[in-house]
Amino acid sequence: MMFPFKRLQNKYFQPVFSLQWTIFIWLGIAISNNHAVSANQSQLEAIEIAGISISTPVDRIDTTLQAQGYTQVNTSLYTKEEPLQNGRSAIYRIEIEDTPVMREISYSRSLSGGRIKSPTLRDAPIPDSDVDMVQQLYRAVCLNLSETLQKERSCAPYSPTNASFGNGQSIPVDDHFTVLLKATDANTIIRIKYSK
Repeated sequence: MMFPFKRLQNKYFQPVFSLQWTIFIWLGIAISNNHAVSANQSQLEAIEIAGISISTPVDRIDTTLQAQGYTQVNTSLYTKEEPLQNGRSAIYRIEIEDTPVMREISYSRSLSGGRIKSPTLRDAPIPDSDVDMVQQLYRAVCLNLSETLQKERSCAPYSPTNASFGNGQSIPVDDHFTVLLKATDANTIIRIKYSK
């Protein structure tokens, strides 16, 4: 009497259990990916460029950047210049685009030469003024990912002298954020765009 029931159990219940396990595993992966996206998004929202982040209220941007030594050139552009050795200067530019559908912060630092143009040191580190934001952005976009995703994002190996991803192009990291990073001693370019 038990034998036919055992055959029915094998025939009907095992596929149901397999389906349940498949659904359970799929849900676990989906929840894990959503958690990773949320963590990634909160990291990107928290990155500060000269004291402002993608979530800084509009009415605080001017005063925050001016406190960092920036001069407002127009409604979206702020600049700052700092003298360096050998007649050179570091030129900083921050552009902010804020519309009902998106907000973007672009940051660049470059060197201008004085009358004496000296080459930058070959293995000079990324300046202290940029290190924190460069490390935070690189960490949010390139660390703790599969090798496949690192390749898709063109994550170059991080070093104290060079940090980049995207091969000089902005790359999407989720449904809301598009980012760019290229940093050396000579210049840094960072862009964080949030689409609402």
